[in-house]
Amino acid sequence: VEKLFALDIGTRSVVGIILEQRGEQFHVIDILAKEHKERAMVDGQIHNVLFVAQLIEEIKEELEKTHGTLTHVSVAAAGRALKTEQAVAKMSIASKSQFTEEDIHRLELQAVQLAQQQLVANRTDAKASHYYCVGYSVLYYRLDDDEIGSLLDQQGDVAEVEVIATFLPRVVVESLLAALKRANLQMDALTLAPIAAINVLIPPSMRRLNVALVDIGAGTSDI
Repeated sequence: VEKLFALDIGTRSVVGIILEQRGEQFHVIDILAKEHKERAMVDGQIHNVLFVAQLIEEIKEELEKTHGTLTHVSVAAAGRALKTEQAVAKMSIASKSQFTEEDIHRLELQAVQLAQQQLVANRTDAKASHYYCVGYSVLYYRLDDDEIGSLLDQQGDVAEVEVIATFLPRVVVESLLAALKRANLQMDALTLAPIAAINVLIPPSMRRLNVALVDIGAGTSDI
């Protein structure tokens, strides 16, 4: 069974997790947390790449004693300075016999790109290259102006998706990449800690019930 390595890089501590995927589920088989020895992080932003890298390396080496060499990692980052935007993308599907998963994915990415453009347009000091998208969620699918649960295999005139997308400043992401590189790790995936938490705690069927998740950290709190 393939083992997955993940890190939660927080303001006060770094947590390393080893998981195994069995079918559709992930099982935590090891977990290790270490606190920063110095004030290396402030409000989720890495202020000392070297100190954070050393802590990541300590966790990595300790987990490697049991689980073998670790070269790739998925990361959950704190939400300092995150920006969120909502955007709507539309696509004419009148000539399509059926709407495929690839079509849905393309439409969602189009909406994310529009959200990034809105972010830049709303900030005079921003450039598109200064922000990375670290997650998005679909708020609504619509078919011919009517809300629908899924667009897959649907037929009609116009398909529409509304997303909420989350962006982090480039400096936050690149400091994470620099710390991982020093620890000889390659980042496979990046998300925000509250997005990771909501995926574990709140099933999709409950997310239309106006449920709020609050991630209270040492430096930032995210809703």
